[in-house]
Amino acid sequence: MYPNLKAHSGAYFAPEYYMHGIVDEKTDIYAFGVLLLELITGRRPVDRLQQSLVVWAKPLLDNNDTKELADPSLGDNYDLEEMDRVVLTASLCIEQSPVLRPRMSQVVILLRGDEYVSERAKKGKGRALLRTYSEEIFDAQDYNSTRYLNDLKRYKELALGS
Repeated sequence: MYPNLKAHSGAYFAPEYYMHGIVDEKTDIYAFGVLLLELITGRRPVDRLQQSLVVWAKPLLDNNDTKELADPSLGDNYDLEEMDRVVLTASLCIEQSPVLRPRMSQVVILLRGDEYVSERAKKGKGRALLRTYSEEIFDAQDYNSTRYLNDLKRYKELALGS
């Protein structure tokens, strides 16, 4: 029914999934960032030449080039402030390091348009929203190796269809 589903669904996987098989809230945040990029750009997560949307968009995100990112079919028919907010959110969600990605509650605040939070995020590239490294380590310690291995096994079975 969907011949390229596996190829396209891989575009939503966070780097840590490929490198370590880790699946958690931060990998979901990454996938949500890819979805936001699809909405912003009107592009598929992987084009017909197998180029990743994230790879294509990253330089434009780094340069804060909202006009170039925006779906051409929109023309200028969108609210620039709202588009900037969605672009910022997508950029934070697809950070290479999971520690640098926001929590979903923070994503909601950004998308709602809380001006204080949005201004802080723009000035500090979103770092004001992020948890400290020690908070991340504390959470990682809660996620013990037995639970990790069980989850990893389950996700591999799901991915491989076993």
